[in-house]
Amino acid sequence: MRDIDLSNDLFIKQPVLNLLPQLDALVFDVDGVIVDVSGTFRVVICQAAELYGERFLGFEPGPLLRVTEVELFKAAGGFNNDWDLCSAVVLLYVVKSLTSHSRQSTTLREVSPTLAEYTEEIGRRGGGLAAAEEYLVHGLTPDQRRELSSRWTPRLITQICEELYAGDDHCVQLYGREPEHVHGPGLCEQEPVLLRPETLPAGRKLGVLTGRTREETRFALGRAGLIGLIPEAHWVTHDDGVKKPEGRALWEVYTRLNFKLALYVGDTLDDLRTVGNYRTLKVSDHAKVLSGLVLTGPAGVANRQTFLERGAEIVAPDVNAILTYLKHQR
Repeated sequence: MRDIDLSNDLFIKQPVLNLLPQLDALVFDVDGVIVDVSGTFRVVICQAAELYGERFLGFEPGPLLRVTEVELFKAAGGFNNDWDLCSAVVLLYVVKSLTSHSRQSTTLREVSPTLAEYTEEIGRRGGGLAAAEEYLVHGLTPDQRRELSSRWTPRLITQICEELYAGDDHCVQLYGREPEHVHGPGLCEQEPVLLRPETLPAGRKLGVLTGRTREETRFALGRAGLIGLIPEAHWVTHDDGVKKPEGRALWEVYTRLNFKLALYVGDTLDDLRTVGNYRTLKVSDHAKVLSGLVLTGPAGVANRQTFLERGAEIVAPDVNAILTYLKHQR
């Protein structure tokens, strides 16, 4: 059997091609699948890190992270939550400032570990903010650890990220409070919609698995015209206490949709890892999940070969290509 590559755009593994007519559920990530966040969340991370550095750490103005460098953290894994990613960036610079006694952003960028070295080590340790802390904190002196605890405040970093994203108009709606540190329009208003509702095939249960909060999810689905088409009872979000790439996150989706065969459509390696981790749970054969990866995430087509090498069963230019194919197969 051979895999199917349709016009070098839609890639489907042959065994999966034969299973697709049996799909009874479609589960979507939000960021990079339903809405384009290349100009929002990743920009927020960079802006929040720089703002925190200048305002709360006394750093000289300058970027601590560039948008293109966010992918280093995504590849390391465990950073589905972008606010955790921002905290990991700030943690690196606080530690480097403590050990080098510098507050020059441009100087600190060059001090080892560099962002590439840092994220590579995080990946070796399993990914995520906890791995970043484990890596950086163990080499600090007791005095430096005390100083770190006073200068690195993840809760404040998260608050700044939220205010940059939501802006004055949406902060109360999304986060239940007025902005305190950042004012003006939020970047959330700049997210183009990717998923076209008319491409949704009939007869499948629809769900969402995302690292967004419930209100962030409601906002995005509302922009996409999907409120009502994807029942809220079928949303698994950050508020549900499970997060990607934990396999339990997809298990939670299963408990709500009760599917036999689902396709999870995501845009990052953590989405692919989530499917793999779900399979290690050894759930019933009647609750299978296939992996679909789209190239509309911020890294774009650069991820195509990586997704294929890591075992993605479907790789598509966007979610509509998958949905259109499914719509014409039934």
